Amino acid sequence: MKSRTGIIWLVVLALLGVGAAAVYWFRADIATNILRRAASAGVGASLKAELPDGLHAVFCGTGSPLPDRSRAGPCFAVIAGERVFVFDAGEGASETLALMGVNAGDIEHVFLTHLHSDHFDGLAPLALQHWAGAASTTPLDVVGPIGTSRVAAGLNEAYTIDSGYRMAHHGPEIVPAGGFGLAATEFAIPEGASDLVVYDVDGVRITAFGVDHAPVDNAFGYRIEYAGRSIVVSGDTSRAESVARAARGADLLVHEAISTELNAIMQDAANSNDRRNVGTIFNDILDYHTSPEDAGAVATEAEAGALALTHLLPPTPIPGLDQVFVRAARTTYAGPVWAMRDGDVISLPRDGGLVRSHHMR
Repeated sequence: MKSRTGIIWLVVLALLGVGAAAVYWFRADIATNILRRAASAGVGASLKAELPDGLHAVFCGTGSPLPDRSRAGPCFAVIAGERVFVFDAGEGASETLALMGVNAGDIEHVFLTHLHSDHFDGLAPLALQHWAGAASTTPLDVVGPIGTSRVAAGLNEAYTIDSGYRMAHHGPEIVPAGGFGLAATEFAIPEGASDLVVYDVDGVRITAFGVDHAPVDNAFGYRIEYAGRSIVVSGDTSRAESVARAARGADLLVHEAISTELNAIMQDAANSNDRRNVGTIFNDILDYHTSPEDAGAVATEAEAGALALTHLLPPTPIPGLDQVFVRAARTTYAGPVWAMRDGDVISLPRDGGLVRSHHMR
């Protein structure tokens, strides 16, 4: 009996070996067939079509200028009914939005919080997808502080040669000449005012307010309102009363965060390896970003419904490190708090409630 069982097991193992070998040798054909089945669903994906009517926070870049393969540069999008808006477009933002099922051609405006390069260095790839991926006849509209026009003009100039090649290759029906590049609109909050409505169309209202990111001039956060729901995004800032004021009663506060605990580890590592310039940078960034504890305190003061931490500094390449941010924020805020990941969505349906989900193709 034992010998018969042993023979059966040998046969099973042999078959498994043959199967594994077949999978290895035909892996290209297998992968092609998988792609054939998945391509239509991937190309036709539409995140806004999957979501109920309401206001939706889309995390398309939760990282910083520091290297982190799991997080794109700063990017936050909002879907309000059928309208799509993007707030900042850091490196990798265009790819993350596409992987989440957000069509660049659907983006109505990109709002910049300020002009640090990590918040706009993904604009040009996003503009390319807006143009070539959707045959757009108008440039991608970018709204931001004084200086936004210079940034847009510089990126347009850098991509002008490339645009000529693409138009010559694909033709005007695929890449209409009028859809190339970026079109900029600048604004400033009037002296004596605390905020400025920068968009108010069909029930969607977006209000800009000043924050403290000195020495950066004209740094803003935004409050977005639709269907009785509201989201506030802080932009880059040290702890600011203006954020608490703008976030009063908001359903969701999206706030940047720097962990002083983790930042100290990185600063010590830089200094001990004779990278004192890097160590100085780790020290300097503390004074114009917000600790999770302070972000939690702002959420508490504002009586916000939930707190989402993003633009995480320093990077969190090890599983569990993001919970350092959550743990710290919970010492000052009793509501729901999360350290966001690229691909996360927080939905605020028209009829109430809050749902967190993950969308990455």
